Amino acid sequence: MDEKSSIALASITLALIGGAYIGFGAADGRARVFWAELAVALLFGSAAFLGLIWHWAFLPLGLALHALWDMSHHNSYRLARIPNWYIPFCVAFDLLAATFFVLLYAVF
Repeated sequence: MDEKSSIALASITLALIGGAYIGFGAADGRARVFWAELAVALLFGSAAFLGLIWHWAFLPLGLALHALWDMSHHNSYRLARIPNWYIPFCVAFDLLAATFFVLLYAVF
């Protein structure tokens, strides 16, 4: 796969990962939580778009910030309720993927 296609796939992946919490926000039942999760998902979608059209560095940055967003849901009553197993899995995936993209695009 060429670099342009790889960046496009990584951008789509970040946008989908960023949108995962929309479903949790909807399932939570609190309108405020849903809108907060949607707003943050749009920020991750923006990072994905910037990674696609401007510079690939927005992709690992977005993934690293998503790991922080994952951690902010741990024992949180203000954000969407997330299954206990989901948060550490998602943090690990986000950080590994961010590292992979830096290595892929900056080193190799």
